[in-house]
Amino acid sequence: MSSNDMNVKVFDLQLFIDDDDEEDIAYKQKLQSLVNGTVTPSQAATDFDQWIVEGANNRLKWLEQRVDPRSLTAEEEESGMTMRVIAPNASGKIEMVFPTIARLSTAFPPFHPGQDAIVQFLEALRALPEHQVPDGIPSEDPSSRDYLMTLWPFGGNWMALAEHFRREADTYSYPYSDIETPGSETRYRWRNFQSAIARITVLGLIDCSFLSALGDIVPSSRNYVDLEQRKVGGPNRLAGCAVAAAQWVMWPDEGLFVYQQCKKVEKVSGPRDMWSRERWELWKEQFTFVSEDERFDPEARLVCKLSMEQMIGYEEEDGI
Repeated sequence: MSSNDMNVKVFDLQLFIDDDDEEDIAYKQKLQSLVNGTVTPSQAATDFDQWIVEGANNRLKWLEQRVDPRSLTAEEEESGMTMRVIAPNASGKIEMVFPTIARLSTAFPPFHPGQDAIVQFLEALRALPEHQVPDGIPSEDPSSRDYLMTLWPFGGNWMALAEHFRREADTYSYPYSDIETPGSETRYRWRNFQSAIARITVLGLIDCSFLSALGDIVPSSRNYVDLEQRKVGGPNRLAGCAVAAAQWVMWPDEGLFVYQQCKKVEKVSGPRDMWSRERWELWKEQFTFVSEDERFDPEARLVCKLSMEQMIGYEEEDGI
């Protein structure tokens, strides 16, 4: 398959596995309908929210019917059961679903309708009227609302959702992975993933900035490959990283976001910090380097050239 074909290919959704139980199949079918266009993102969001809320409310009703709703029976303790298993667990359901959303985001090329559906689904969840759902064991104090969680505020790292995307990133970005194989499925899935998390970050849904592949093309990064020691694999790895990193700057909304964030800070100060003026300049240098060096494959050189032109364009619009 040519690189042009791979550029637009939708990969296997990797949704269902043999160990899926009834609950797994239920939410995965909802996601499948979403990305296939069978339902709109708004419909999918309403349905998903209802699934979360009804499940938690049903658990609460059942819990309240127990002789002691706040304690396990002797038999339950002996079997190793925990209260989390029987109490309302809305947060647990959300945590169960988001690793699948992260994995699903690797399947679709940038701005493909499938990727659009995922992003718009998250936006539609956030747009739902604020409401609360049982999550945990109710207090003995009937006036206490501590056991309720609010849906769906998103923003920042609500519920540590970015960590699910981090774990997905780890399945692709590790030393000697196929990111450094031109034309490989891994390289394109990594690009797709970066495009998706860039859009999710820019929209203020989940802050995945610290996962940006832009960090991997900074020469001081621990992930930066030694181009001299690895004469072939080195340039191939940097090319794959650069194409993925470009998803954060070559598209207008994402690129302007990165530019504005970088203007706020001169240098990064923490391990998860991504944006700074210094790095903006480094990224321009790196995109220029890849675009002009014949050791890198033609696709990477073209993408880096376009990215560099976009970055200069943002600066010119800003009067710099």
